[in-house]
Amino acid sequence: MHTLGEDCTIKDIISAEEKEGSSEIWIKKDKPKFIRSYAKARVRISFTLPIALEKFSVTPALGQFTLRDEGKTIAIGKVMRYKPAVGTTSAAARAT
Repeated sequence: MHTLGEDCTIKDIISAEEKEGSSEIWIKKDKPKFIRSYAKARVRISFTLPIALEKFSVTPALGQFTLRDEGKTIAIGKVMRYKPAVGTTSAAARAT
């Protein structure tokens, strides 16, 4: 089990899919201004520090996340793509 508590920012909402009423039809919206409850969304998230993660398809344990705000879960998701941090070294790597 891996746990990390780090502040993050949702930089961009790429797309969202919402159910239409009580039907099973999902409607896709590109670049919505907000995401409703129980919707599926693709977002771009940024962190202040580099964190250990991997694509869900490669390593599921490092490819899942939960976003929480004031003790409440507001989103769960999978890492689909990421941009590797460049020129940063962890404290453990600098110590050796």
